[in-house]
Amino acid sequence: MLRGFCLEDQLVPQCFDRCSTTPSPSDFTAVARCYVTLYSLSASQALKQVFSPCQALIVITQDFLLTAYAAHALPAPSRLRRVLFVTSVSLTSLSIGVYLASLPQITNLTALLRPPSTTSSLAYLPPTERATEINNLITNHPLSQRLRSDPEWTESRPHLRMPALMRQHSLTASTLMGDTKIPVPPLMFTKGDKGEELIAISYLGADLCGHIGIIHGGMLATMLDEGLARCCFAALPSKVGVTARLEIDFRRPTKSDGFVVLKARTVKVEGRKAWVKGRVEVLPMPVGGDGNIEGRGNAGPYEEKGEVLVEAEGLFVEPRWAKVRGIHPGA
Repeated sequence: MLRGFCLEDQLVPQCFDRCSTTPSPSDFTAVARCYVTLYSLSASQALKQVFSPCQALIVITQDFLLTAYAAHALPAPSRLRRVLFVTSVSLTSLSIGVYLASLPQITNLTALLRPPSTTSSLAYLPPTERATEINNLITNHPLSQRLRSDPEWTESRPHLRMPALMRQHSLTASTLMGDTKIPVPPLMFTKGDKGEELIAISYLGADLCGHIGIIHGGMLATMLDEGLARCCFAALPSKVGVTARLEIDFRRPTKSDGFVVLKARTVKVEGRKAWVKGRVEVLPMPVGGDGNIEGRGNAGPYEEKGEVLVEAEGLFVEPRWAKVRGIHPGA
């Protein structure tokens, strides 16, 4: 039948001579042995050769069957049987192909339907030494400790709750992230489950400037747009909203390479609409050994005093398609 088979310059010894006029079961046994030999050789090769033994088996078996049919040793199958065989093989191959082609989409869909949990988002490991120092200051800041100890507030890092497929295309979770931009994802606290208040602590680096040393106004507007929206998400029926109106007043220049805190509060909700007010302040730094924040006095978390940099008011509306698609952003 076949006198040899070459696989990556390795010659499989002749498995058997061409079958006699009437092939016997021993001939087919030789076919199987040849296939096993080929498979053993290919198993030691690179992954790209994994299909070589399958191709060899097809060639060997085809040659064997043609010889058998020519000698009238094996009865030719009926036309119906041949049609059924070809159809079953075709459908099986098609099913395998469709599955393999759709596997990446299945993986992505699973990631979207099962986003990372709030707990996993807090298990953040900064990528650089500088980011580690910044992250330690944010997580250990007296404001963070106070909110963390209050059962009414929930701590999270929403950007890390996005599935990786979405995160890589996100402006605030990917494009603006970096050691000289936003070195660590903002640490966020939300009050209650009705979208009442939100506080987020961030660090803004030197590569986010308009003028040298001054954070770009568009960057601050982006922070307020996202922060105010996240504040009211829980107050909307489908837990998602889009910006309908955003009014911003810039009070003071925001210096780069510094910590800021965004504070937002939902002031009114009517059906699919929510009105939110917020501001960006300089994050007051601890003074003294008691961990008190400079200028805090007896004010509560939202009223904690810091130099006001930007103020904003926004109207957010739940889109009509949100309920149909069942969209629920990470929060």
